[in-house]
Amino acid sequence: MESQLKKRSHLSHALKSAIENEEFELYYQPKIHLESNEIVGAEALLRWKTKTGEFITPNDFIPIAESSGLISPIGKQVLMQACRDCKEWHSKTGQQIQVSVNISPYQFRRGNLPNIVHLALNKSELAPRFLELEITESIVFDDTDSVKDQLHTITKRGASIAIDDFGTGYSNLSYISQFNASTLKIDMSFVLDIMDSPLNKHLVNAILQMSKSLDIENVAEGIENKQTSLLLKELGCTYGQGFYWSKPIPQQEFIQFLINYKAQGNGNVTPIRQAN
Repeated sequence: MESQLKKRSHLSHALKSAIENEEFELYYQPKIHLESNEIVGAEALLRWKTKTGEFITPNDFIPIAESSGLISPIGKQVLMQACRDCKEWHSKTGQQIQVSVNISPYQFRRGNLPNIVHLALNKSELAPRFLELEITESIVFDDTDSVKDQLHTITKRGASIAIDDFGTGYSNLSYISQFNASTLKIDMSFVLDIMDSPLNKHLVNAILQMSKSLDIENVAEGIENKQTSLLLKELGCTYGQGFYWSKPIPQQEFIQFLINYKAQGNGNVTPIRQAN
């Protein structure tokens, strides 16, 4: 226990320094339209490489950032950078695709998330329709009314909301309407072994049919091979994300990925439908 406390204390102190020195970097993983095989967007994934060259995994530092209150300034930096990077994709590749940013429940507690989103979009000059915020079902444990009001303000300004890791929590359908969600992201734990697990196949199919009946989009995470991609497309999944297309990669590599993908004849852009 003493060793763990020392590690947490060390990481907490290092996090403060990392925020000041902007040591964090965003990696991007493309999101693909399964029918057309076109890139429609990318998810921003946070990485931390310390000055000593050590990589700290998000599983190690995100819980500490949340418990120490440092997730808010980190989250603000992430939003700012993701919007700037997305704008750079548009200018350097001509591909008008969307960026998705994960939002911690703790980022809603100050009640100013709409202002931070608005600032990030304004500073980057990115149109709101190109920003999607990903929230998890754990958000229900916070002040639901405050969260709902903030999300409604954000979606009214043009950004969209996705429910991430759907199926791993309570999967309460009321979240979708309360939080103006326009997309469900199926957790990779259901997708990774879908070829060998009839149960997971039935669960994924149920989520896909539900999303269709509710007239919202769906994305399957964790697609690692062509067979899984084809099965999900057959089941009615619209979008996919996973190592089959690309691992998460840094900004400049991602720009080159977009250029190469387009050069291979797969790079036309399918616009993502926005929330009403």
